[in-house]
Amino acid sequence: MYKLIFVDDEDIVREGISSRIPWGDNGFDLVGTFDNGIAALEYIENHEIDVVLSDISMPRMDGLTLSGKIADTHPRIQVLLLTGFEEFQYAREAVHHRVKEFLLKPITADELRAVLERTRKELDRLRSAEKEQEHLQELLERSLPLLRERFFYSLASGRLTVNDINRRREFLGWKDKEGCYQIVIASLPDNWEEITRLTLTEKTRGFISEYDVVFSNRNEALVILLQGDNGENLDKRSRNISEQLFSTALSLSDSPVTIGIGETVEKPEDVNRSYLGAGNAIDHARVLGFTMIQSINEVRKKNRVSQEAFISRARHLVKALREGVRHTAQQALDDVFRLFEESYLTSTDVVGYLARLQYHLSDFIDEMGIGENSEFENLSLTAEPRRFTRLADARRYFTEQINRIEENVRKRREHAVLSRIDKARSLINQRFADKSFSLQNICTELYLSTSQFSALFKEGTGQTFVEYLTEIRINEAKRLLKSTDMKSYEIADSVGYQDPRYFSSLFKKITGFTTTEYRKELEN
Repeated sequence: MYKLIFVDDEDIVREGISSRIPWGDNGFDLVGTFDNGIAALEYIENHEIDVVLSDISMPRMDGLTLSGKIADTHPRIQVLLLTGFEEFQYAREAVHHRVKEFLLKPITADELRAVLERTRKELDRLRSAEKEQEHLQELLERSLPLLRERFFYSLASGRLTVNDINRRREFLGWKDKEGCYQIVIASLPDNWEEITRLTLTEKTRGFISEYDVVFSNRNEALVILLQGDNGENLDKRSRNISEQLFSTALSLSDSPVTIGIGETVEKPEDVNRSYLGAGNAIDHARVLGFTMIQSINEVRKKNRVSQEAFISRARHLVKALREGVRHTAQQALDDVFRLFEESYLTSTDVVGYLARLQYHLSDFIDEMGIGENSEFENLSLTAEPRRFTRLADARRYFTEQINRIEENVRKRREHAVLSRIDKARSLINQRFADKSFSLQNICTELYLSTSQFSALFKEGTGQTFVEYLTEIRINEAKRLLKSTDMKSYEIADSVGYQDPRYFSSLFKKITGFTTTEYRKELEN
């Protein structure tokens, strides 16, 4: 029910209309009648009223004056004016005072009911609109923290134009000092619970100024937008706040945070540059495997990795593997990672350099024939470089691979040595009776220098070429002495000695017997 009062100085009219109209049927509750505007206005000041039905012509305060005061102090009240004068001036003033209906006396009950029906519908519409507005306002107030969060994330991400920033900052209540800006990002551990994150956020709000803002980004990191009068002072304050933030986080959890500080910028639209710098500082700290406070200004003092230096170290590593000198390859790998650690690297840089290092090693594996198709233990660098965001992890992985490569190269070389020694033995066994057979003959067959072959043969058999050849020839001479009646000079010729006397002397030296004595010893 809407509350209505009726004002008319004529008792008959006032009582007649009051009693003849079924107010409740039309959605109204007639809560008071008055014979002048002053009394009506006093009542309005102390009660909630929706509609005033008033005569225009009244003593003390007429209807137009009353409607004007109502329009000034209670604009929500609907005013309906009754008059017996059909003058345009009244109608024009009524419109000026925002009167909803201008009714001519005498008015019938049906006419008044029709006016009341229109008024009720208008009140229903206004009430519905008011409720909708209240609902929207409530939604806005509830959504404001989220809208602010999105605004500052969009600002930091560089998604807002200058016009966007200016249009939204006042609506969202951002107190902008219009000095310098700087971003601090705290990367929180994955194992933190939501309550720990919220607690850190609230504690952070306690040690920043009213002009600073705390929000979260898509990576669940805590982001602080700091403001200051100048860059130097803001740099100092960002360092102090970062230290407070770091110690506060440690008081909440044993898992430390990594904090990145961006550069100072002078315009809100440049905040993205500071945000990216803070993110790169965190990325560099992670690459090094540190949980710390890292400023992008400190990081940028380091040089980028020199392409020439990297290629030189990678080639030196492969050379060390090829030469097979113990520990040299590990030292070369340490040199590669020392270059990384002393340079400004992002995780993307690390992935790129690790992929190239892997490429160099894979080439060497193929060159040495110790890859997947090898008869040895399968060895291929199948790891995805993107797995490694910390240099320490990458170093461990590549150290393991270097050890595996060295082991397989060693096996490969051992096999090659054994293969050549076997071939050398076979050649000696086949050609020992050839008086012209020499060390040079066998080296030519095996494509080795005499020094290379001599070293390999000695390493594989424990004997020199001459010692082994002599052993084969003397053993064959023993066999012939046992199984044939051949003369000593004939046996010498059969086992490769051109000089029988040299053969006899050598046989005695090795066996302790002359050929005749040896044969008699066998007979006995």
